[in-house]
Amino acid sequence: KLYDAEDGRFPYGTTPDYLNPVILVKLVQLGMAKDDILWEDLIERAESVAEINKIDHTAACLRSSIILSLIDEKLKSRDPRAKEFASKCQTIPFLPFLSKPAGFSLHWKGSDFQPEAMFSATELFTADHQDIVCLIEPILNENSHSFKGCGALSLAVKEFLGLLKKPAVDLVINQLEEVAKSFDGITLYQENITNACYKYLHEAMLQNESTKAMIIEQLTNCSFILVENVYVDPTKVSFHLNFEAAPYLYQLPNKYKNSFRELFESVGVRQAFTVEDFAVVLELINQERGTKQLTEDNFQLCRRIISEGIWGLIREKKQEFCEKKYGGILLPDTRLALLPAKSLCYNDCPWIKVKDTTVKYCHGDIPREVAVKLGAIPKRHKALERYASNICFTTLGTEFGQKEKLTSRIKSILNAYPSEKEMLKELLQNADDAKATEICFVFDPRQHPADRIFDEKWAPLQGPALCVYNNQPFTEDDIRGIQNLGKGTKVGNPCKTGQYGIGFNSVYHITDCPSFISGNDILCIFDPHARYAPGSTSTSPGRMFRDLDADFRTQFSDVLDLYLGDHFKLDNCTMFRFPLRNGEMAKVSEISSVPCSDRMVQNLLDKLRTDGAELLMFLNHMEKISICEIEKTTGALNVLYSVQGKITDGDRLKRKQFHASVIDSVTKKKQLSEIPVQQITYTMDTEDSEGNLTTWLICNRSGFSAMEKVSKSVVSAHKNEDITLFPRGGVAACIT
Repeated sequence: KLYDAEDGRFPYGTTPDYLNPVILVKLVQLGMAKDDILWEDLIERAESVAEINKIDHTAACLRSSIILSLIDEKLKSRDPRAKEFASKCQTIPFLPFLSKPAGFSLHWKGSDFQPEAMFSATELFTADHQDIVCLIEPILNENSHSFKGCGALSLAVKEFLGLLKKPAVDLVINQLEEVAKSFDGITLYQENITNACYKYLHEAMLQNESTKAMIIEQLTNCSFILVENVYVDPTKVSFHLNFEAAPYLYQLPNKYKNSFRELFESVGVRQAFTVEDFAVVLELINQERGTKQLTEDNFQLCRRIISEGIWGLIREKKQEFCEKKYGGILLPDTRLALLPAKSLCYNDCPWIKVKDTTVKYCHGDIPREVAVKLGAIPKRHKALERYASNICFTTLGTEFGQKEKLTSRIKSILNAYPSEKEMLKELLQNADDAKATEICFVFDPRQHPADRIFDEKWAPLQGPALCVYNNQPFTEDDIRGIQNLGKGTKVGNPCKTGQYGIGFNSVYHITDCPSFISGNDILCIFDPHARYAPGSTSTSPGRMFRDLDADFRTQFSDVLDLYLGDHFKLDNCTMFRFPLRNGEMAKVSEISSVPCSDRMVQNLLDKLRTDGAELLMFLNHMEKISICEIEKTTGALNVLYSVQGKITDGDRLKRKQFHASVIDSVTKKKQLSEIPVQQITYTMDTEDSEGNLTTWLICNRSGFSAMEKVSKSVVSAHKNEDITLFPRGGVAACIT
């Protein structure tokens, strides 16, 4: 196949003459070539490929593969003349190129040539570099000759022909720029090409500073970063962005953060966006909308940028600084236009009417804290300055409540949590979670005055209520957690016995609007119906008032009196108030149509009284439980029952250390086999107001002493956090 018959290179004749084996041996002895060929002849045959290719491309490919095989044989035998002919071989066009693969949607460089074209080795790259040059340079076809290839080449032949060369960096940059021009959806081919270019350039820049400088210069202003099926420039991308902001801003995909960090950092991808970046996006959206209202998608994008992006950056900054520097940031108003924050009024007091029709209000979906900090004027300051001068509202009125949860969701929880009898135990456990040592359940049957209240909508809550006092204030974490309906701060924390999510929501059996005052300076109101608390909305169904000053207490004294400050010292303590759902409230309630009578509450307290001392034994901190009632006419506080648990200081320390060990294991997410076996035994004397004195021997234990007996499925489920329970138990025996 290396020569045609007409080339005159083979003995001619029959077996009796020149094809006689004996004669052939003699011819070889005289110098006829056998099983080998001179380099000069190989070069000549390589040059002949172009000629035969004009007639028969498949035959040309076959001849090319034979030539390459012969070169390989010579290299294996370490032919001393190989180096002489290498450069000549590299420039002869006798190698086929690879055609465009099926399904490849980009412009394949090989498609620029006739399918039968042949190239020299200097003009080709091997398939090893296909993903980083195929749009710019032709690729060697190493398939068999029947598939228009030259066959697979050994490393020795590739080295001989100079095919082990690496593409120049600027070539790879051109390839990346070419693939980044794609607009019709990203295929797997394109993604592979993109990733291969990133990898090559990343490695190249780490090896050479001048190469790094060239890469930075060419890519800094190029839209080459593949994010969410689109190529964008580095100014639109950051390593961290916790919300959706396309098509203006993007977060770098995690796979690129981990693998090519230096490349993207060098070309200008930042760790995070700034307030100024977010402000520019708002300006762009405003320019694009022209005189039209914001579309729903753009409004939601603006809301995310403001509520999640900007707010996260200015939350801790001072009010004056933010107003001065960021007052020009655009916020959406109620008519879905974008206006500078300082030109808007924030409607945080919807019960107040403003006669000035020129006032433009910030959209209600923008959180008050953000709008006000950016310069929006609170409505009460604008419309009721005479009140604002007397009442310090600066940090009051934070949206508070179980956000984005509907009354129907609460109703379904109550159906799944049907026993109101357990409600008081949940509140007891919640207080113990807060490390309270004392709790008091107080039934207040009085109808309180309704003169100095927030507004007329609040009046129904001035009636009879169950109040629950404990001697620990709420933490910020608990305030956040209690807003999450059905979840709460204790999810995944088995150290706490109650549930500030599901458990706390059991109070809706008796009330539609629970509230509490903590530390005597934070008032929180839950209002799932957005019906009673001033300014509550369906998206923020409640209010939180902080830093309650003397003016507030004077102006809203009838509200503050509900929390029994005359009978309890509220500093560093918490007082819950659950106004009973009366008949009128039950008629319109979306949570429960069942009114709660005084008798129902008294029955709950009687049940708690019956359980008495036994409730104290397995709590972590609680030492005293009281049940009281306010005298309806005089307002006096009557103690109906109390029980107190007494333990020695040594036992208290022992219990504290045991609890600390449990907390340590939970906090560190120890596996079951790593949880130390802890056991404590102590005595507790319980004495109630009726003179009953009992001594209990209590034993608490945590951890498994025989792990081999624990089911593997349990161990696996705990490891995967399918089970978040903690191996802990306790027993108690009455000894006197």
